Amino acid sequence: MKQNGFVLIELIVVIGMLAVLIGMITVSTLGSQRRAALTSTVDTLVADLRSQQTKAMTGVTSGSIIQAGYGVFFQSDRYILFQGASYSAAMTSNAPIVIDTRVKFSSIKLPNSSVVFASKSGEIVGFNSQLNSVTVTQSDSNFAKTLYLNRYGVITSVN
Repeated sequence: MKQNGFVLIELIVVIGMLAVLIGMITVSTLGSQRRAALTSTVDTLVADLRSQQTKAMTGVTSGSIIQAGYGVFFQSDRYILFQGASYSAAMTSNAPIVIDTRVKFSSIKLPNSSVVFASKSGEIVGFNSQLNSVTVTQSDSNFAKTLYLNRYGVITSVN
């Protein structure tokens, strides 16, 4: 007698294999989504650092006053773009950038928690090779990336 169709065991094996594949895809996707907030924050920070350095190098002015420099001041949950030789909370031109709530600056190894780019050259004012990094950590997964800057304001590595 000829049978058409599948045996119960064959169906169970196929369903089991599909369940394993779906599980692997779900785990992979969740890992990527967790890292997305960290990657997005780091990419935005790198772009803002480069923008501040470019403003310093090109001599972008505020009205008719040429600024002494441009910089970025770091706090654990945000960073602030500022104009001038140092960060001052009283400056109305400061631009605070609030980062994703799942991401924090866990280690800020910079003089006065800031990077200041010198006017014209774009070099980091008061560069210290021992204080030249910022670590960004995602709290729900403990993924972290550290940005290192050299004296010329170039991000030398992102781990």
